[in-house]
Amino acid sequence: MFLMCCMSGCCSGHTGFKVFLHHSAASERGDLSVCSVLLDQRWRSEAPSEFLCCPPERPPPVTPDLGQMGPLVAVPILAGLNGVLGMWAVFGVAWLSETVTLTEHFPYISTCGDQPPASCWFSQVCNIGCILALIFETLRFRHLKDCPKCSSRLNIASFSLGIISSVGLSVTGNFQVSSIKSVHYIGAFLGFAGGLAYLWIQLLLISNRILKYCGYALCSVCTVLLCCLVGFHHARRYHAAAICEWTLATLFFLLYPLFVFEFADIKCKLTIKSSGCGQHGSAEPQYQPGDSDSATPL
Repeated sequence: MFLMCCMSGCCSGHTGFKVFLHHSAASERGDLSVCSVLLDQRWRSEAPSEFLCCPPERPPPVTPDLGQMGPLVAVPILAGLNGVLGMWAVFGVAWLSETVTLTEHFPYISTCGDQPPASCWFSQVCNIGCILALIFETLRFRHLKDCPKCSSRLNIASFSLGIISSVGLSVTGNFQVSSIKSVHYIGAFLGFAGGLAYLWIQLLLISNRILKYCGYALCSVCTVLLCCLVGFHHARRYHAAAICEWTLATLFFLLYPLFVFEFADIKCKLTIKSSGCGQHGSAEPQYQPGDSDSATPL
């Protein structure tokens, strides 16, 4: 016994798929032994999904080529290196200059950067970190602005939190704890709390799943450390609070390099337009379109 069913594809000129049902020699026992489905490749790619016996194969995820990445990938890397290496350099300078000791308890970051020469390094590291963070946040905001999957309100809220965190970092470095303690603590809170809120939102919008879940883990640990820091400090367990602070600062700045692949596809172009070098107050316009345009791709 032999039965053949043939269905044509949506596009003319080719056969969509054929289903052949064969009864074997055991058809006397009434059991169907062979059922084969042949699908050509064109039908698989063009036919509606409800007519396919199995879904089309998904292409493997594309990983950006490291050799084709633009120079802007250096922004998240520099932001992370400046924070991690800079903060521990402040500790080294303070320890070598004997402005802090490890006999009583492990010092806070603020204590290490309170007296010169370590205070000079501390202010410089915080100011450079503020600038790098602002560049990071501006590029990320502009990049997500063109993404149709990203909510504009969420993008603006995230950008606002990033600016608050960057300003708090600068305030922390420029107002030492022995000078104006309240301002220093406010800046530190805005830097850590605002920065973690900003990075939580950014991790929700990151495309690479592996880096996303790694960021979730790091950000969760940072959030727990921030709560422990506040609790230990109020309980006057300064040694444990200082360890939480140093661990929090290290992991916090390590979150920035996770966005290196997000910056791989960002291309920025700087355009400088000049109105010429004519005399001021001239009635005739000194600038004509195309006279002095220079576009320098970054």
